[in-house]
Amino acid sequence: MNSGLVERSMFFPLQEHYYRESGIQSYDLDDGSEIVGVSANTWEEFRTMIEKASPDAPIVAGPELVTCAGIAFDDLVNNRELITGRINEILEFSTTRTKTTFVIGTSLFVNSNRPRNSAVLIKNGEIVDVTNKRSGASMEENKFFDLVAEEAPLLLPGTNTAVLICADLPTAVLYADQDKGFLDRTLELSNKCHLIGKNVQLLSPSSTSLLVIACWGVGGSWIQEGEADEYYTMQLRNIVWRLTVATSIREVVVVDRVPMSLTEEQRRITPQNPYNGIIKNSLA
Repeated sequence: MNSGLVERSMFFPLQEHYYRESGIQSYDLDDGSEIVGVSANTWEEFRTMIEKASPDAPIVAGPELVTCAGIAFDDLVNNRELITGRINEILEFSTTRTKTTFVIGTSLFVNSNRPRNSAVLIKNGEIVDVTNKRSGASMEENKFFDLVAEEAPLLLPGTNTAVLICADLPTAVLYADQDKGFLDRTLELSNKCHLIGKNVQLLSPSSTSLLVIACWGVGGSWIQEGEADEYYTMQLRNIVWRLTVATSIREVVVVDRVPMSLTEEQRRITPQNPYNGIIKNSLA
């Protein structure tokens, strides 16, 4: 486990443990299960790090889209063979770690020229399950990805831990505590029009824990220079708080990375360290 632990206790009963560095972190959940997060900002870093994870780890999870970190959204199709080859690398590697289920954030090409933003579960040389992102964090992501509005909820094998991909975390809150009379308008204002009228299900009713694979701090015109860390910390905290109040979720693990290939201007409004950590509602 690496250094960089930041702990906070809020006036409301959230217990927050953040690791603001890339590396390998282990998270013990309330049900006795364990998730090992491998936070890396590039594919090359990730591929090296997973070699160092314990071969006895039941779940090893990477961040969102780690197989194509640094590749522009509009160039993903041109890198299809490269991305597929990286998935195959993990399939082969997993045969040497037969106790482990790997959760890999990747572009996945299915039935469209646009890839899906997916979490692929791999164990012992096989893809055992897949979940896909319902809605993007930006208009650009909504344009270049084949987002799956009616994706079924997914639990990690043998657990009550759900899996969501980055921006689907705040989307889950919308469906959990939003006044249904205003839901469609909220979706419209938040660039999620493709979800309107759809049967959107993000969390299984039996889920008590949540794994979020993420590229959380992506910058934006509404963030003041020098305040990106404060903005994204408060955003994550408030979203998790609302989710634990409105659902059966009691703890959230985040495995994160930071965006790559940013301009100098973009870097000034983007966090330079990932938001790895576990957040629990101690009174829930």
